[in-house]
Amino acid sequence: MLRQAIRELWRHAIRSLLTAGGIAIGVGALVLLGALSERTSRLVEGGRDFGAGQITVSGSGGDIGTGMTRGALVGGEQLAALAKVPGVSAVAPIVMFPVSENPTSMPFTLTPLVFGVDATVLSSNSRSTPPRVRVGKFIPSPDGNEVVIGSQVAKHFGADLGSTIQVRGRDFHVVGVLEPTLTGPDSFVMMPFATAERLLLDSEPVLRRLTMIPGNSVLPIATAASVFWNQGEDPEQVAERIRQSVPGLSVVSPKQAEAQLDRALAFLRSVIDGGGLVALLVASLAVANTTFTAMVERRREIALWRVVGATRRQIVSRLVLEAILLGLAGSVLGIVAGGVLTQWLNLITERVGAPVFLITARLVAAAAVLPAALSALAALPPVLRATRRPPVEALRYA
Repeated sequence: MLRQAIRELWRHAIRSLLTAGGIAIGVGALVLLGALSERTSRLVEGGRDFGAGQITVSGSGGDIGTGMTRGALVGGEQLAALAKVPGVSAVAPIVMFPVSENPTSMPFTLTPLVFGVDATVLSSNSRSTPPRVRVGKFIPSPDGNEVVIGSQVAKHFGADLGSTIQVRGRDFHVVGVLEPTLTGPDSFVMMPFATAERLLLDSEPVLRRLTMIPGNSVLPIATAASVFWNQGEDPEQVAERIRQSVPGLSVVSPKQAEAQLDRALAFLRSVIDGGGLVALLVASLAVANTTFTAMVERRREIALWRVVGATRRQIVSRLVLEAILLGLAGSVLGIVAGGVLTQWLNLITERVGAPVFLITARLVAAAAVLPAALSALAALPPVLRATRRPPVEALRYA
């Protein structure tokens, strides 16, 4: 049956090729959009795990002219007040801003970012484990010019252990390179909090002038803070105490962070994956149209099969098998084309940040199975209609 199905498709090579090409276009779109969804999912899931293991605090307010909103700044008095809230075990101030003064960003990716924090305190996160170091050490010296860089930053700068990179006009020595995580740390230049704070002040004149005002207690200043709770404490209650005790802050509890990112992830997946499935469904219509045309042309052949004793089930199986083979051929072409296109686009996006697309085993499996299944379903109605006539009536076509 398989040989006969292949022979029949070969008899109409041009029509079969055009149909497989239409399926391939749909599969290619599914691979491209699915790879975008997979990469975005990994990025969002990493942020969800990080946010669900801490209480995330940032400032609230309007713009003060620094190019960053006041909502991203937490002052020294607020950091000190956070540490005094009952139930709080540790506060890790964070300074995070783009490595470049004029960053070039693309959707669904991160540009290289300075990430200044006390890494020993940040290890208190109960849901997110620290990234592993591929080479070198994880914690840079607190009083020098040492940095630890993510895998994408290493590619961006062409740097490795022992290299020197420049961040906002200052040279830093690379003492560690992280293993790829497919999440935020891949795009981080990690340095001690005090070093990142000074670098931020040096590159933001408005902030620097604020710190020079006599009696100003802005320092230390952070773009956010990770707050951790004592063992046995309910983090939701601790987050509520922070809201009540320290004004002028935006406080996101672990449950809130998880819920917000889950909603964002579900929305992104539905939009991106939905687009790919629509493209695949449109391609399956080509199979239905091709099969309907073939059934009209092959009425005489089908009638002969019935006359010589072929059962309706055998005929349906044979014709549906042809549609499945078309779907599989389109799958192979689409997966190859989609894979090549995603690799090419990743090479482009890596120049400004990180790769945007990620092809996974489950995506390849879906791209291989779905077209064949949809092709079979699309071919079934015209096949059943063509084989519905009884053998006596079929003799007219023989």
